[in-house]
Amino acid sequence: MADTALAGLPRIVRAADEIRWRGQAMLSLGLASACYWIVMWLVDGPVQPLAASTVFTTSLMMSLVLSAITSRRRLAYALDHITNPRAMVHETPADARERQALAAVVFVFGAVILLMMDTAISEVGATAALLAGGGIGIGATDLLEARRWQQVEASRSSRLFLMISPGAMLVRMGTGNAYELPGASRPDDGPSPFDLPEI
Repeated sequence: MADTALAGLPRIVRAADEIRWRGQAMLSLGLASACYWIVMWLVDGPVQPLAASTVFTTSLMMSLVLSAITSRRRLAYALDHITNPRAMVHETPADARERQALAAVVFVFGAVILLMMDTAISEVGATAALLAGGGIGIGATDLLEARRWQQVEASRSSRLFLMISPGAMLVRMGTGNAYELPGASRPDDGPSPFDLPEI
């Protein structure tokens, strides 16, 4: 009954951990797409190195610029709107693993479908190059942002959280409030008092 009552409430997740995970996921997606393109090129698949390189470079530069601007605005807005969490619950490690696994499955299957369609109808390999450039650019930016969240936590001697809506797989990419709880900002603060005991 208690789990049912809490299921519809927004959850808060550790900002640095969540942004780092998203960066790792996007970076992995980008590198996997790049490896796919390289394999297709090595086996004389339907790819054009010059055109794909242009797509990759453009995608990488655009994603780096846009994600850097978005990251700076997101962090600045969050730090200007730090509040105390109220009608929310901490996401348990089990829920986090389940949500991240679901997000990873969606990423992988989405990328596989796009790459298969691109291989069937194109002779450039543009989709793989586009995914590689975008994933690497966004992933690198998120990893840098995660480090900045850790630095802010260390300077404030607190833990900072972001809100994730019920049913969402990722924290929103746009601006949003940050939630602060006092306490040490070690990389691993141990189990939360909100975590359910493992059976």
